[in-house]
Amino acid sequence: MKKQGTSRGTALRPGTKLRAKIVLIGDGGVGKTALRRAWLGEGFKTEYLMTIGADFASQEMSLYFTETKLTYDLKFQIWDLAGQPRFKAVRDLYYRGAIGALCFFDITNQESYMNLVEWIQSYWALNGYGKAPLLIVGSKCDLRDNPAFPTQVSARYGKEYAAELTKLLQHKYGFSVHYIETSAKEDINVDVAFKTLAKEIIRSTIHQEKVRTDRKTSQKKMLTDQIRSK
Repeated sequence: MKKQGTSRGTALRPGTKLRAKIVLIGDGGVGKTALRRAWLGEGFKTEYLMTIGADFASQEMSLYFTETKLTYDLKFQIWDLAGQPRFKAVRDLYYRGAIGALCFFDITNQESYMNLVEWIQSYWALNGYGKAPLLIVGSKCDLRDNPAFPTQVSARYGKEYAAELTKLLQHKYGFSVHYIETSAKEDINVDVAFKTLAKEIIRSTIHQEKVRTDRKTSQKKMLTDQIRSK
């Protein structure tokens, strides 16, 4: 039997395939495309090629989720969005329908870290779902402590920012925000980044399903009580 697709707002069951549109966001030149290429096995390129508005790729994966002791099949629809300001009008269109995001900053570029808040707000404002899962990615960690880049963003700031977002989101929306440092050049945490986001998408989907079920149960109980009271 052909597996049926699902998305945010649809029950996630073993044997179904979760189609997850995700966006890679952050300032231009922070390493979004390099990480995507590395994950897809396309290799690392030393030259920088600017993304033209948005690039698309897809990748399927199976993931064992320890909380349910089940394996889920996912198909990532990956939209790699250009970070340059001139692409903003085009870029905003691609947020729609995204249920996950890798939010990048370059650890050697403090401004790219400061701009994270704007990227995250745009993602939540324009995806059509509101506060959906995201992962904060500190890219180019192979340059950590490199004297050629004396001004760097400490890992502590990434971890603290992720922890603060988790406090705000975990109870209501059912997912945590993680901070991971990556290097496409040295193949550090490339697979981990995508798998971590996938787990939070699954966790969020299960949470939203439970919220809907609890709401329906509550409404049915209320109607039953009303009938009995008459």
